Amino acid sequence: MPGPIALIGQNDIDTLALLDRDLLARSGGNEVLILPTATVEWPRSTVTELLAERVGFYQDKLGTKVTVPQVFSREDAHDPGHVQAVETAGYIFLSGGRPRPLAEILRGTPLWRAILSRWEAGAVLAGESAGAVVLTDRVPDPARTDEGGPWYTYDSPGLGLLPGLGVVPHSDTGKGQLMLTAMLAATSVDVPIVAVPENTAVIREPDGRWTTVGAPGVVVFHQGAHHSLDALAVVEPDPKAGI
Repeated sequence: MPGPIALIGQNDIDTLALLDRDLLARSGGNEVLILPTATVEWPRSTVTELLAERVGFYQDKLGTKVTVPQVFSREDAHDPGHVQAVETAGYIFLSGGRPRPLAEILRGTPLWRAILSRWEAGAVLAGESAGAVVLTDRVPDPARTDEGGPWYTYDSPGLGLLPGLGVVPHSDTGKGQLMLTAMLAATSVDVPIVAVPENTAVIREPDGRWTTVGAPGVVVFHQGAHHSLDALAVVEPDPKAGI
């Protein structure tokens, strides 16, 4: 049976680690594999610092073994060593960053196929911010309005594991509200959109139910109105997406 899919608004590692404790328990193990690929366009020094903080958090606060394959190119995503690391993972975490380069690097690679295979075998697949958005059909790109203000377009394809779903992370922040406004403007009312606050995960359970863990404030938009998580029942994962 496929494992849970967790869509995380942002995972604040200064909290009580509610999200990580929950997802680790679901994995049935005490190991996490972090893919930092979405940070490929960030300064390398920033990425190194953030990864050190995240790894230290898992190790010191949760006593968790951490593996971080350095996948920052399509060549890396074909590396047998990185693929092998994924093939034994029970909890796969796609970090935040930018979703478009993440999709471009992973699409059609042995690494992405290994991720899908592990998820189909029961592993937990979690995406934070960009890592959550990339699992859908379309991902945001920063743009500008005619007046020069910030905006987002949704013309770039995601990896499509969760087709027919829109995901807006950071929905309790100004940036998240901009993304939500842009997505509502660019998306048919027939497509459910889930707005996920920081420190919150929306989880598709193996039996098809949708649940939440963490802070309150998740909102589902569908057919021009607010709905409960039940509106997400129309979303069926596509295990062949992006291969």
